Amino acid sequence: MKVVMFGGNGLLGSDIIKVCAGEHEVISLGSADVNITDPESVYNLIKAHKPEAVINSAAMTDVDKCELNPDMAYRINAMGPKNIAIACRDFNARMIHISTDYVFDGKKDSPYDEFEQVNPVNVYGKSKVAGEQFVQMCTERFMIIRTAWIFGTRRKHFVDYVIDAINKGEEVIAVKDMVSSPTYSLDLAELIKEILPLNQAGIFHGVNKGYCSRVQMVEAIMKIMKKQTRVQVLSQSQWKKPAARPVFSALKNYHLQLLDKDSMPGWRDALKRYIRFKYVA
Repeated sequence: MKVVMFGGNGLLGSDIIKVCAGEHEVISLGSADVNITDPESVYNLIKAHKPEAVINSAAMTDVDKCELNPDMAYRINAMGPKNIAIACRDFNARMIHISTDYVFDGKKDSPYDEFEQVNPVNVYGKSKVAGEQFVQMCTERFMIIRTAWIFGTRRKHFVDYVIDAINKGEEVIAVKDMVSSPTYSLDLAELIKEILPLNQAGIFHGVNKGYCSRVQMVEAIMKIMKKQTRVQVLSQSQWKKPAARPVFSALKNYHLQLLDKDSMPGWRDALKRYIRFKYVA
């Protein structure tokens, strides 16, 4: 299958390219190759390549930066997917679009499934909801995959921050009122590879099973590393970041379960494999 990959240099995109190599022809595009906010550039690129499928994992994911720069957030996270969806519609390509747990307000105490109402609490979440809506309006052949708290080898993230602090004997800051589903980008990439050939459409959740708070995640990392460090536990109000985060945004892969396609392992297993691969092996 010929696949165009937007966000190919990113955390998830790089793993999708890795797992699909040899099985699919993947054309990887980063921000230096195409500006997804430019409709003409996106349209001409998809017209030239004529892919069977397009995966969009390009996004502005810095939650606080989105809060401080809403115009940029909406251009990238809403207008970008809209431009891609229009081109996919016109050239009959399936679109797989990556979204986020931050589309929910976090007021539940059990994991969200795909059939629950979105209600984001920050600009990042609102811009991602707008992107989802544009995809659904502009093309019929779409799969929206929401994920959460991604970690992987491509760039630094919370897991790496914690491990660096542990190795240096420095204090870790962990927020207690933030709970979600940590997800290994390699596991999500394998899932996307598995569902890529399926004749499916709609919204799907794709996360490692289970959930935890940032504090519980730090404790799990220290247990895997067999090392300890000081942990400063804060609430979001004490953390004082520009953007609010949902208190509980864990996801349930319910749509995949209904199709008997939920192959995602638990988050603790995923975390252990990632740490052993990057830091212990």
